[in-house]
Amino acid sequence: MSVDTLRTRLRQGKIYDVVKIEQSLNNFFRKGNLSTLRELALRQVATDQATKAHDYREREGLDQAVIPEKVMVAIASRGSAKRLLRVGSRIAGRLANDWYAVYVETPNEEVGRIQPGDYAALQENIRFAKELGAKVTKLKSKRVADALIDFARREGITHVVFGQTSRSRWDILLHGSIINRFLDEVREATVQVVPLEQKEVIAVEE
Repeated sequence: MSVDTLRTRLRQGKIYDVVKIEQSLNNFFRKGNLSTLRELALRQVATDQATKAHDYREREGLDQAVIPEKVMVAIASRGSAKRLLRVGSRIAGRLANDWYAVYVETPNEEVGRIQPGDYAALQENIRFAKELGAKVTKLKSKRVADALIDFARREGITHVVFGQTSRSRWDILLHGSIINRFLDEVREATVQVVPLEQKEVIAVEE
């Protein structure tokens, strides 16, 4: 049942007495709460079903099902990430059940410190990612590479999309590269690097 359908049933008095409806809508039955609970329930059902399927195949001597791909698009908190998200959406459409649009909020990008233009661009990227069906995930860290590597390992990411503008070799040596670091430490994932123009979002440390 969708969140809106559940709230409609509540308004119609099919869950609680009429006197409790408004209080419930403003407390436990808020959309955010219901959406989170629904996602948790669906994940649990999927996990239970996957476990049962695995046990059945093992018991019957059948080959195990292929593990679905998981795609991650790394976006920065500035500029347009639409090109990256379109690439990620196409890959997810071919390979994955789940795909994520992930950005890392550094201390300089916290609310009250992030530049207005960057904040507006970030919100537009989030909107576009959700429109394409991505699960938007915000991580907080002083080091972007560490956060992305930890997330990829934790979620079992198998395909990653990075954006990169042209940088000199000296710049990379001086400031490092998130992409190079990721390639060194996450060997089990396929990494796709999408060339971007300077005005677009970049996924490397400056």
